[in-house]
Amino acid sequence: MKVFREYTTALKAGVSAAAVMLAVTPAAFANHHNDTAQTSVESPVHEANLQIEVDSRMAGAVQDLFIQEDFAELFGADVTEGELMLARSAYAQRLFEPVWTYDGVDGLLEAVASVGRYGVVMSDEDRQRISILADRRFTGGDAADRARADILLTAEWFDLMARIGGPLENMGEATASQTNAPARSELVVLLERSGQGDVRSSAEHVAPQAAQFQMLQAELERYQMIEARGGWIAIPDADDALEPGMTDARVPALRERMIAEGYYSAGDLLERTTEFFAQNDAVEAETVSVTTETTLTEDADSDLEAEAEAEAPDFNEWYITYDETLADAVEAFQEQHGLEIDGVLGPNTLEALNESVDSKVDRIRAAMDFWREQGDMGERFVWANVPSFTAEGWANNQREISMRAIFGLPSRATPIFSDEIEYAVANPRWYAPVSIVSRDKIPHMQEDPSYAARNGYTIVDRETGSTVAAETVDWYADNAGSRYQFIQAPGDNNALGELKIIFPNQHSVYLHGTPSVHLFDRAQRAFSSGCVRLENPVDMAMWVAGDDFESMEDLQEALDDSELRRVDFENHVPVHITYVTVTVAEDGHARFWRDVYNRENSIRMEERVAPLWEPQDEPAAEIAQMSPVAAGSL
Repeated sequence: MKVFREYTTALKAGVSAAAVMLAVTPAAFANHHNDTAQTSVESPVHEANLQIEVDSRMAGAVQDLFIQEDFAELFGADVTEGELMLARSAYAQRLFEPVWTYDGVDGLLEAVASVGRYGVVMSDEDRQRISILADRRFTGGDAADRARADILLTAEWFDLMARIGGPLENMGEATASQTNAPARSELVVLLERSGQGDVRSSAEHVAPQAAQFQMLQAELERYQMIEARGGWIAIPDADDALEPGMTDARVPALRERMIAEGYYSAGDLLERTTEFFAQNDAVEAETVSVTTETTLTEDADSDLEAEAEAEAPDFNEWYITYDETLADAVEAFQEQHGLEIDGVLGPNTLEALNESVDSKVDRIRAAMDFWREQGDMGERFVWANVPSFTAEGWANNQREISMRAIFGLPSRATPIFSDEIEYAVANPRWYAPVSIVSRDKIPHMQEDPSYAARNGYTIVDRETGSTVAAETVDWYADNAGSRYQFIQAPGDNNALGELKIIFPNQHSVYLHGTPSVHLFDRAQRAFSSGCVRLENPVDMAMWVAGDDFESMEDLQEALDDSELRRVDFENHVPVHITYVTVTVAEDGHARFWRDVYNRENSIRMEERVAPLWEPQDEPAAEIAQMSPVAAGSL
């Protein structure tokens, strides 16, 4: 590659390309002699002419490739018509001169080497192919071969940018929330800059700008470092749950598992162990002091030693005790994994602990892929994510409001889609869908027809439009669920709570409140029939209204007066219902959520299992030989 650097440097200095090639390689002399007449390289005029001749041959070769019918094949099957247009535009603007300089190729190779920071995995085959093209760009047999390599490098650049930032443009119909790609003119400029060596900034430009993506980048790096240190070893299973205060041979393995992921400090463990031995030494010293200052019979001396031995804490028992500090670490882990926060090492917590580090790395990458594919979600948007059971309001890449949410049961999964919020309804009636009437209401009515009245439902015959008495209906009829409409009046028991937020869609899904507020205390909140229940629907509606003060006042007035009223929002805010199993909280740490709908098959368990603790005759040796995982975390 030294030849290429000298070649490029010399050209920048105004030295003839032919002169440089003649100086650095004899083989180039033969090629040069055949391509050009004997010309003095000492004449500035002749040098300029040679440079023009070399460039014109390359430009001509590039142009020849562009007019061939199989030009698109150079870019591969995945290329879009838009990308082909951009490539043609970029080369045409350069009068078909090559895009890739030595610095540009250098930058491209560096970008390929560091593409992992964007959550992109490139195969060795991909890397080798690009490296070969980089070599051919400057050492190809003739101008046509070098021109072909230049165009193929451009194709690789488009592919790399798409891997980093997602589709560079959408040639089909696209919603406003999916137009994140730079305009064509921007991409041409980025290609030009990349060809000159600035590939890194081009990659940063096309990468998703969403705060979640950028925070996931940082967490990806952290977990890759954990992976490089060896990750962690699985905790053995057991029949009984491990609760704080209990002793268990699995505790040392649990402690090291917490250290490996940063929930527990190895330094704290070392300090606590040192304190233990200091306390033990103090007891022994006190025993020695008593025996030297007191004249004792042989039996009394034995009794005193036994008493001191009983008072001295036992290391093995202490080391396998599930203490408060370790329980706090487990509770922090449970919080960050969507589990019940109780400090108990039960089946769900054990399963989450035993997920391998490489599985977590892959899940972070999958979350980054989501943000790549999702594109621009809007300046202000509502984000309701099923696995995290949360709904949030974001503005200018900042989380401004967040609350717990309830989503559909696995059998009645909340659909994943995007839309725009148009209006809210205060003190709404609930028109139960036919599916819910058939599955939920009819069985209640068969058992007790007074169920409807007790829960505030009016029953309407869809065929006649008239209200009917529950006692007069044959609730065992096959068409009962579809024939009778259940309408629940506003009130404390209304299934929609005090407010619903509407974004008309084919799924009949919306955001709303609920009288069953106790369910928000559960870690896993898949309880609804598909709609999204909000912990604080009024707060969310007010956030959606934003600076639309008239809508805010109308909404608050209707709520205060317990009046059923529709309030249209002046500004329609996008709402995105998603399924992402890794998100990043405000503290910058990743949250790994359970795959509640079993849509991701990538979660893998750690195959290595830690041994159970065995009592140590020389505990000090055990501390001196702390595991590599623990020692590496100090």
